[in-house]
Amino acid sequence: MDFLASDIFSLDYDTTYQQLVGHWLRDSPDDDLHPSYEQLLNAAKAHNNCRFWLLDMSKRRWHSATFAKWFGDLLSRKAVYELGSPVFVAYVANETHRSHIESVATDVMLRQTAEVEFYPYFFTTEAAAREWLVYYQTHLEQQPSLHQS
Repeated sequence: MDFLASDIFSLDYDTTYQQLVGHWLRDSPDDDLHPSYEQLLNAAKAHNNCRFWLLDMSKRRWHSATFAKWFGDLLSRKAVYELGSPVFVAYVANETHRSHIESVATDVMLRQTAEVEFYPYFFTTEAAAREWLVYYQTHLEQQPSLHQS
């Protein structure tokens, strides 16, 4: 595994599963999310345009509406443009994120990103997130449900 780390975000490339695995190591302002995602996108390009990302956000608070707009409007389009489509992002979230995950705002974001074949999805365990990614690595023709389970 290759390893990139800061005191906020660590990133590995799992050669076994051919997935990028990122962990936010602590909570930080939303401004710190932009560089983390740029690092992630650069690592994806360096690893044969890797389109399968496992991201653990369980140590972070939920992001702001401003960040969500950037994520939905710009990041998803940029990632698909630079890496190809589809792109699958499996997030490991914690229980405090549940109300945000089940919100209308997240539903709108999921629909918006799906239009460009960028699929973020939320899980409570890393094992479930990885299983979801492995499934879509072998079933690229299928689109995930927009409704979180």
